[in-house]
Amino acid sequence: GSGHILVEAYEVLKAIYLERGYQARAIPRLILEKNLFGLDIDDRAAQMAGFALMMKARADDRRLLDSPIKLNVLSLQESKGLELDEFDSHLKPFGISRVLLASLIDTFACAKTFGSLIQVPETLDHGLVSLADGLAKAIQSGDVFAQAAAEDLVPLVAQATVLAMKFDAVVANPPYMGSKWMSAFLKSYIDEWYSAGKGDLFGAFDLRIINFLRDGAQFGCVQPFLWMFLSTYEDLRRNLLDQATLTSLVQLEYNGFEPACVPVCTFVASKLPCEDYMGSFFDLSEFKGVEKSYALQAGREI
Repeated sequence: GSGHILVEAYEVLKAIYLERGYQARAIPRLILEKNLFGLDIDDRAAQMAGFALMMKARADDRRLLDSPIKLNVLSLQESKGLELDEFDSHLKPFGISRVLLASLIDTFACAKTFGSLIQVPETLDHGLVSLADGLAKAIQSGDVFAQAAAEDLVPLVAQATVLAMKFDAVVANPPYMGSKWMSAFLKSYIDEWYSAGKGDLFGAFDLRIINFLRDGAQFGCVQPFLWMFLSTYEDLRRNLLDQATLTSLVQLEYNGFEPACVPVCTFVASKLPCEDYMGSFFDLSEFKGVEKSYALQAGREI
């Protein structure tokens, strides 16, 4: 999206750094370059998210923009239309494997449709470092054709690197889309890769998020609470509980978030199954109206 969750995460991370005794001026760059990662399928949304983060960090360090900074907020780019033979001929002299090139181009052919649901093949994952090194050599070679080819592939390598990473925490308001609204192409992809979550796009993202996590890591989502009750999502519930432990969950009333009228819940889970764990669960569905929901979430008495 436009970076709301990333901005909140920035504040949490800043407090952690300060508690650990880091110099205040060093913290913004550390957070932006080492800790926060975001992916979107919309170019403008990614730009807005990056801008929001930069302004947040700039408020803490006025010299932040004096030197280049590498944000890990990416808009996924497609490889559709890129010709393997052409890239192979220009980049082969720099030690870049045709197999890796083929895997890279094939993986991101429909990146704007599948987004971060894409899983990076193991072969490509293991070859990303050598691929990046080869592209860097091609860019510095002075060969204009090799340079142009390499520059076209650099964004694909960057997004493959993020998609192949494992994280300590993932937080999301995943996309919502019932299966009946999906194109045949998207529906077929989700059936193949995320069949337990095929009832809605958010279910597929739940399963993808777990794949993003290291063992013992945590994730939090805001999404429709339909998955808690309907038989359509039984496989999703079983899959989630087989792989993770719900540590907290709040079911909100339909108007819990103004102005949208969406039946939502928020939950946090750990990628560490524990059958005897007693989580914290709150049903606020009887408390009508935004003001009451906000007050309850903040722990205030109604």
